[in-house]
Amino acid sequence: MRTSALRGAWLLVLGLAVLSGTLYYDQANIAGWTSYRPSSNAMNGPAEALTAQIFTLIGAFASAAVASLVLVCALLFATGRRLGHWALRLTVVLTFVLLALVAVVVVVASFTGEAPTAVIDTPAWLLLAEWAAVAAALLGAGITTSTLWQFTPEPVELEERDLIA
Repeated sequence: MRTSALRGAWLLVLGLAVLSGTLYYDQANIAGWTSYRPSSNAMNGPAEALTAQIFTLIGAFASAAVASLVLVCALLFATGRRLGHWALRLTVVLTFVLLALVAVVVVVASFTGEAPTAVIDTPAWLLLAEWAAVAAALLGAGITTSTLWQFTPEPVELEERDLIA
């Protein structure tokens, strides 16, 4: 149980670290990949591109921060302390839920809403790397969550008088 939980936590940390790096690279190069459609308001396109750049940067920093937090909790868990066990449990569950919600929101938002004025042509390899990192992080969080939240009863020691009855 302990090694599979740690492997899941390391996979989660790796996925979040890769996601952070790809998001940071994405926001750094977003200006070169952006083209603007004609609009009645000339500020719509640049405002959308800047908003995308800001939220991508926030995502990169948030992924790095959560990866660091999970890493610290995994190291506490590896030392065998009860605090590390519970810290990893809570951190991984919250990370799993938040990451799943963000992934669902991004997918649903891509199918709904109006067409953007700023068209960002992110390379396919970068999009695949970002989604692979999200999938790896979700898989790691799922493995760790399912491993750490299994409750098995502790073995009960039977006394001699209990065996006679």
